[in-house]
Amino acid sequence: MNVAQYMQAGVTTLPPDAPLSAVRDTMDEHGFGLLLIASQEGELVGFITRAGIKDVANWDQAVEKHAHAVKFSVVPEDTLEKAALIMLANRLVLLPVVKDSRLLGVLTQAEVLKGLTRGLGIGLEATRFTVKARVDSGDIYRIFDVLRQHGASLVSLVQGARSETHEELILRVQSVKDKDRLCADLEACLRENTDA
Repeated sequence: MNVAQYMQAGVTTLPPDAPLSAVRDTMDEHGFGLLLIASQEGELVGFITRAGIKDVANWDQAVEKHAHAVKFSVVPEDTLEKAALIMLANRLVLLPVVKDSRLLGVLTQAEVLKGLTRGLGIGLEATRFTVKARVDSGDIYRIFDVLRQHGASLVSLVQGARSETHEELILRVQSVKDKDRLCADLEACLRENTDA
């Protein structure tokens, strides 16, 4: 999953010499709280927020006088996971997508959530199991063996909580005929190797 698959192209922007009144009107028209500023050639120049124009007295001033520099962006080839980490660490509601300083689109929190949800197989008909495996052991291979023996198809595997000795693995699987039997076999496989 990369940024290109989930970004929104065709972003509404204003040029640096646009008056602040155009910023206000564009924000009002689209319900934006933030607006990106780009040159006629598409180069990302900065951004301005609704809070940034709250106390404006001269609406004829150019937006570039009030715009902030963009500190964070991604390229289309970056992973969605990288984008999510940047957005989370910096409390961003959207992330510009650029290539050679040119604005190609934006990635919003909604798109990141949609992509990660799809990647985890959430929404697909599947059975979810949580197992506790020993860290740095062959437990994961034993789990895969049990899944194979049951003819289960792995949709996703995610690491949950982790301690020094164990990690929680969250499995989403399809094609399970007997969920109770699979659960019992997974527990037995991990118990056998703990007792050994």
